[in-house]
Amino acid sequence: MPLIIVTGHPASGKSTIVDRLAQKYSESQKECQIIRDDAYGSFSRKNYEFANKEKDLRSWIRSEVQQNLTKNKVVICDGLNYIKGYRYELFLAAKMSKTTYCVIQVTPSSDTCHWLNEQKPEGERYSREIIDQLLMRYEKPDTKFRWEQPLFEVKIGKAEKALPTEIDDDMSIDLEYPAPRFANIFDDEIVEWICNGTQLTENQSTQTVPLAPTNFLHELDRCTQDVVTVLLNAQRTAVRGQNLTIPGASEGSNQVKFLKLRTLPELNRLRHQFVNMSKKDPMSDKEKIINGFVDFLNCNLR
Repeated sequence: MPLIIVTGHPASGKSTIVDRLAQKYSESQKECQIIRDDAYGSFSRKNYEFANKEKDLRSWIRSEVQQNLTKNKVVICDGLNYIKGYRYELFLAAKMSKTTYCVIQVTPSSDTCHWLNEQKPEGERYSREIIDQLLMRYEKPDTKFRWEQPLFEVKIGKAEKALPTEIDDDMSIDLEYPAPRFANIFDDEIVEWICNGTQLTENQSTQTVPLAPTNFLHELDRCTQDVVTVLLNAQRTAVRGQNLTIPGASEGSNQVKFLKLRTLPELNRLRHQFVNMSKKDPMSDKEKIINGFVDFLNCNLR
């Protein structure tokens, strides 16, 4: 159920880091599902040269994330995910699943990206031009936005060793960041947050609107029209100040106070207002519709 979004520069070692993190979850007895762009049927590094192909790829990734968000597995979305708005869409999927969520950012220097790209098998490399284009397009995560929190930034360089745990003032120490296999990926912190952190909650933007009954609009129109007809007929013989009883309403909510003669256009104007309001919050049965309309009339017939 938890969702981890990995974002970063092309050829930055994201997949290596994801594999290390998945191994950590495996050691914690947690099922882990990795969703990668290269699992897309027609994926090619050249897809990023064409807006329509890249859009199709993003749609596939989003669909796979939504389908795999279950209570029993950790989902890691391993891709460039370089567009801020797209990361927000994935965040909303996590909110709808009411799960924990975090972002991992992997953004080494341009020189390091080109160097790491050369380490890939020839068929898996980006062209130099695509790397430069994607670096320019990249929208860096910003923790002032709620969908970029919590954010774990993984520092990547070329050193084939991990940084020392304690760095003193010895200037002879090589401070080059380590390559992806040795980088500090905050695995303990991420596992702790995903397993025990605060779950996202739904708000109005992600809640599913309940479907109205198929005959709702017909019932709404007929019930309100019947109430108007009853009022027009009853007021002919009513005395000012008398309560007019409306059939079909529940006891205590079935009377409209008669204060003066009302015309059909006046009552229909109020009926249309009530109908439009009710479409936004469908009522489940006839009695509730009549009760609601009677209450609405009592509030507006002054």
